[in-house]
Amino acid sequence: MGKKMWSDESLGTSGLACLSCHANYEMLNLDRNQNFPHFVNMTGDVVTLDQMINYCMLNPMKGKQFEKNSKELTAMAAYFRSYRMQYLRDKRK
Repeated sequence: MGKKMWSDESLGTSGLACLSCHANYEMLNLDRNQNFPHFVNMTGDVVTLDQMINYCMLNPMKGKQFEKNSKELTAMAAYFRSYRMQYLRDKRK
């Protein structure tokens, strides 16, 4: 579910999906080896992964934030973690 949502441009009204900004691991600063929560320049604050997902939903994607503990938010967070793990595996090759 999270993988499908990662590329779903209909989640917001801007025509963007997570994949629009983060294809091929771009703009995620994955080389910094930092887990959430951490400071994110785009938000100007320390945020959790769930907060970052909802920030992107509201701002770049111009959609609605996910409810706390919703299956959608959980799916997006789980997919982000697997996406990050795949990046780390690909980097080792």
